[in-house]
Amino acid sequence: MSRLNPTVRTAVMFMTLTAVVLATGAAAAVDKPLAVIDSQRIVDEYPAAKDAQEQYQRFLQEKELEVADREKELQAMAEAIESQKMLLGADALRVKVEEFERAKTDYFSFRQQLDTQAENEYKVKIQPIIDQVKLIVERIGKEDKYGLIIDTAALTTLYVDPDVDLTDQVLQALVRGVEE
Repeated sequence: MSRLNPTVRTAVMFMTLTAVVLATGAAAAVDKPLAVIDSQRIVDEYPAAKDAQEQYQRFLQEKELEVADREKELQAMAEAIESQKMLLGADALRVKVEEFERAKTDYFSFRQQLDTQAENEYKVKIQPIIDQVKLIVERIGKEDKYGLIIDTAALTTLYVDPDVDLTDQVLQALVRGVEE
């Protein structure tokens, strides 16, 4: 399984764990039904989510253009150095290489800033809707007595009733197994 793509590996592990939990907790699941939501459908059909996603994607596209421009500048500098290195004296070549190294350092700093900006933009645009969905799902889970609610699009559990959580039992069995 180590050869699998990390996303596929996570999905397989999640499905395996879900199957184990469902099989082991079948008695509890009878009293506490399971449910799913599709967060992609929410993004597609809920206007506020769709708008937030579009704004976030536009932001990312604008930043990708800035990145591409910076990369072109670096490429042009590298090509100029390569084409002129036989013509330039040692001092002139050293100056050009130093300029290129500074530009490269600036580029990587710029990329880090963009990552931070993208994360902040996500928190501003998308996270409030995710938080709202989680709050609604948790309320529905408690009111309608669901044991587990899974987001099928993201393969994440959004709500777990503590009564169907077998973690303590698994930990106890592990400890007993180590002690035996």
